[in-house]
Amino acid sequence: MNRILLAGAMALTVLAPAVQAQNRTPRPSRPKPQKPVEIPPAVVVLQVDTTPGDSTRTIIQRDFDFGDRIQPLFLDSATLAEIWQPGARRINFAPLAQTRATLVVRARPTSAGLHVELFDVARGVLRQEDYFRVPKLLPANRLTMARDSLSELLGRKAAALAEALAADSATRDSLERAAAKTVPMKTTRDRANARRAQTARDSISRELDRHAVILRANAVQDTIHFDSVFARIAAKDSVVRDSVGRERRLGIHVVSDEIERWITGIRGISATRIAFIDGTKLKIIDIDGANERTLPTAGAALSPAWSPLGKTIAYADADDRGTRIATFDLRTMRPRLLSASTRGLNITPVYTRDGKNIVWASGGDSPAELVLASASGEDSVAVPYVGRRGAETTSPSFSPDGKQIVFMSPVPLTPQLYTMNVDGTGLRLLTPVVPGKRSYRTGPEWSPKGDEIAYQQQSGDFQVWTIRVKDRVMTQLTNEGENEDPAWAPDGRHLSITRRLGAIGDPRSIWILDKQTRRLRQLTVTGDARLSDWSPALRPNY
Repeated sequence: MNRILLAGAMALTVLAPAVQAQNRTPRPSRPKPQKPVEIPPAVVVLQVDTTPGDSTRTIIQRDFDFGDRIQPLFLDSATLAEIWQPGARRINFAPLAQTRATLVVRARPTSAGLHVELFDVARGVLRQEDYFRVPKLLPANRLTMARDSLSELLGRKAAALAEALAADSATRDSLERAAAKTVPMKTTRDRANARRAQTARDSISRELDRHAVILRANAVQDTIHFDSVFARIAAKDSVVRDSVGRERRLGIHVVSDEIERWITGIRGISATRIAFIDGTKLKIIDIDGANERTLPTAGAALSPAWSPLGKTIAYADADDRGTRIATFDLRTMRPRLLSASTRGLNITPVYTRDGKNIVWASGGDSPAELVLASASGEDSVAVPYVGRRGAETTSPSFSPDGKQIVFMSPVPLTPQLYTMNVDGTGLRLLTPVVPGKRSYRTGPEWSPKGDEIAYQQQSGDFQVWTIRVKDRVMTQLTNEGENEDPAWAPDGRHLSITRRLGAIGDPRSIWILDKQTRRLRQLTVTGDARLSDWSPALRPNY
């Protein structure tokens, strides 16, 4: 009996863990480690100048904000004054201990531009510094000085006119006194002498009248001339002032981008511009929304594309006879039509990576195919380029190394994206096609990093997507409204896109999209803006 009880006890001992395991809730698996949230470094920018409107400090702070990698920290004027005042050498870091600031930027004006210093708040030491050339703004009183100078000269001429008229008036008075004198009229000779004297006085009086008319007419002409001279001076001053202002802002953007490189290791994108189409006009704008300008083209403009050096823009020039490929020189501000591109169907131009040639889609009775011609305009005939022979091939974009090209072709049934080596080998369907599921992908642009391609896909409304080149993983970046025409910034993180939030037919605008945070920022606020392209990093012309 004892043996049976012992065996039963042993059995219960063995089965107990199994029973407990059945009643116990399964332990959850250990979560995979998450990538830490990237917190941009908080940076304080000290006062630089007292420029009205957009001061240097304001521009730098805005550049940091729009770059999405640095968080500008805004402090009240009293705290800023306690930290540092213009003219002082040392910075008081103590007030910053109560803030999240990790770095301080101090930019002090020099005779040639700015001396920029980056300080580590925790250690209170200089981390990096450099000198930058930045043009000074023109004196605000230049036109006042010109007007005063012209007014002074006109005043001297008016004084001379008054003296001349006064002398003529004195002569008239003398003639009147002579005419009032009593002269003998007894003899024939006396009467003849009197008539001759009166005739001479009348002739002199008429000459004085003519002289007065001429003097007053000259005075009127002087006024008109000086008004014209001042208008020309004002127009020239406006052009020069605008040019210097643009170059100064660009110089400050260069400073911002270099500071961003010091802090993050990645150069900022502030010293860039975006070309876009507003209605039929070709325009460019700074990425902070300043300096929007219309470029005078021969006809209506479409599909702008920056050259690798940012000195010219290729675009499709349209009129009633069709389209031609043209380039716009930003140095001479003049367009030029490529002789290798005759009127017909010529669209979506893009520069090769070396900037020596332009590739575009050309067609007519047959499907559009890619052709190539010299960007200098030396070629009279475009030559066939790579792509799908016998099928429409448009919207080319080169890989960063220039060895591959991506384009759109409606094969097998709807527009899809293909990649190909520039030697014509390695044709590959990039966007996957699912049988029975409609897909429409177009407008590709290869990222500066080379790892993915942005494009627009229609699934109801158009939305912006990216696809990884290596494994073809697709990611949707937008979902509200209609979004299309993606163009990469040089940093490979931001894109400019065409966005419409209202109904079809409502105006569109250009927005900036941060691919990492999905932050959206509106760039253009008027007109019907679309078809944007992002410039490379630009350098001021000084």
